[in-house]
Amino acid sequence: MNRYLLLTFSCLLLISGEIFAQARISASNQNYISVANSKDQTIANTFQIQLDVLGFNRNYPDWSLGMILLQPITNSEGKTFPFNKLKLKLSAVNGTTFAQIGSGTVPVPISAPGVRSMMITSSNYPLSTGFFGFYDIIVFKVDLVIEGGTYMDALKSWQAYSLNMAFVLLDKNGNELGRSSAVNGMQIRPDGSYQSPVSYGIQVQDNARSALLELKTMSDYANGASVSYANGLTVTAATPFAVQVRMGSANFSSGKNALPVSVANLNLTSSSGGSGGSINLSETAQTILNGGSNTGSSQVYRYNVRYFTTANDARLINAVPESYSGIVIYEVIPQ
Repeated sequence: MNRYLLLTFSCLLLISGEIFAQARISASNQNYISVANSKDQTIANTFQIQLDVLGFNRNYPDWSLGMILLQPITNSEGKTFPFNKLKLKLSAVNGTTFAQIGSGTVPVPISAPGVRSMMITSSNYPLSTGFFGFYDIIVFKVDLVIEGGTYMDALKSWQAYSLNMAFVLLDKNGNELGRSSAVNGMQIRPDGSYQSPVSYGIQVQDNARSALLELKTMSDYANGASVSYANGLTVTAATPFAVQVRMGSANFSSGKNALPVSVANLNLTSSSGGSGGSINLSETAQTILNGGSNTGSSQVYRYNVRYFTTANDARLINAVPESYSGIVIYEVIPQ
């Protein structure tokens, strides 16, 4: 008697993406933050942020990325670094591009502890594995932008300040998908230089702001006319500098009439006996003088201002007698 035994197995292989449905975020510290001067500066790659999602056909459109300072930025000496002097900037991305995301390259000020600031809002590029994919990842490098200033002098210390940041991934409705924190040390080195930043300034004094050059007599036309303003121009600088001058347009104007600005000239002389110079006025910037020296702190330089015409200028002799006006622009250029 033949016997047959038939065993039938029904196998069900169930693969589900629900286990890995949630998008994830992880953050880590990277380059240590060391400051040795009071200038504005950017510390590259201070943090790294990784976004990823696992599972088949997972899709997170319009996601956003935020940041939160978790605590005051203090060190073991009890000093507190002002959070409003710091910004974070996404400087590089792998897995997509900033153009595809549509935002993210502008430095974002760090807010008060516990207050969220947005680094990316509603990304145009989704976190997605697609129908046949299983894993998607985006990695950002984060730079720290520090506002310079002499305030750093009181904060210098060998003891590092703790910059404790949380980075938050949000879905399209603003719900938190995940968060991750990272701590980086920031040192304001006591052996650094935190002097006042060099500042430059130039100012036309009140007595010279509305200069009036009059040609009223035959002698004014035949010999030239002039007008002077003592200490009419002030320059502030801590290094060598150049003074450049240009006119706001090519002509002095008076209603329908015009005169080329080159009918007038400008002379600057130092009130203290230093260097000066003269130019024929033009709408093209010209260097009229060089001055100053490396002094370590800002110094004030004063100049006498003189506008004048030359003798027997046919353009003035033949001009319609009216009041003509123009704008003179002074600039100080650090050297």
